[in-house]
Amino acid sequence: MAKRLAWLLLAACLILTACNTTSTQKKETVPQSATTVKEQPKKDKGKAKAKEQEKDEEKEQEQQSAETGIKFTKIHVPLTETKKENGHMTSRSVYTYGQDKLNPERVETYDVHNELIELVVIEKIEVRTERKSYLDKDNNIIRYYVITRNENGKIEEQLLFNGSNKLIAIEEYDYDEAGRTAEWRIYNGSETLLSYNVYTYKNGRNTRVDSYSANGILAQYFINEYDKNGNLTCESAYDKDDNLLAQHRSTFRNGLIYREEFQGEDKKLQWYINYTYSEQYLKVLKTTYSGDGRELEQVEQSCLLFDR
Repeated sequence: MAKRLAWLLLAACLILTACNTTSTQKKETVPQSATTVKEQPKKDKGKAKAKEQEKDEEKEQEQQSAETGIKFTKIHVPLTETKKENGHMTSRSVYTYGQDKLNPERVETYDVHNELIELVVIEKIEVRTERKSYLDKDNNIIRYYVITRNENGKIEEQLLFNGSNKLIAIEEYDYDEAGRTAEWRIYNGSETLLSYNVYTYKNGRNTRVDSYSANGILAQYFINEYDKNGNLTCESAYDKDDNLLAQHRSTFRNGLIYREEFQGEDKKLQWYINYTYSEQYLKVLKTTYSGDGRELEQVEQSCLLFDR
């Protein structure tokens, strides 16, 4: 869900720049000419070659898996994270885990002088309720969340407070019988509904999310596409008039993400992230580039691996 909310924020920002955008032209179906038909065998050869190369890569990775014992259905859980800009470190984060090995109970972030600049602490309040606090270098609370989960461990309600204990926002989640998110709602601190999302599933996968204003009018919607392995490869945001606002594309190999691309309403590349794995997949390097290929940031993580 965190990923979904991040995507919602991205689309919301792009909506502001899309107000005067005209409707996206629909692609027309053009009948194949005789020349196109003649060239088809060459294209088929190219596809066959690409498939052959893909199979070779899969065999190589299967061999690596057999040799190292690493399965490609693993997820990465960070232990440390170093951020760099222009080759220089800007911050370093250290993650500490308790009994729950997938979610940290403490995250410390330091600057280039190794001085603490932010601390995140997650602590249990009750059996199904936890508090996630963000503190500054002087141990003052900047903001905090009170999170309540259902019996399956999924978030039912999330309350956001500022450092003065004032309620800023409320998020609520409903789930269907299969345990999938059915609806998400957000309220302001006065408990006034701001907007809500409704989720649609096909073949067990979330294929569409409709976002409504408080009065029930469709504001925008999201279409999700998956590969044969169930990896989310494309998220597209549209306004209520079916105009494309933004796209987020992801490339996977054997369950691991290798590239993310973020495009605007004109399908022009805004920025992208490349992923590199090393040391038996225990290190992950995420490099962010602008649309024209300028390196913006590097994030290097030392990780633990767990089965999905």
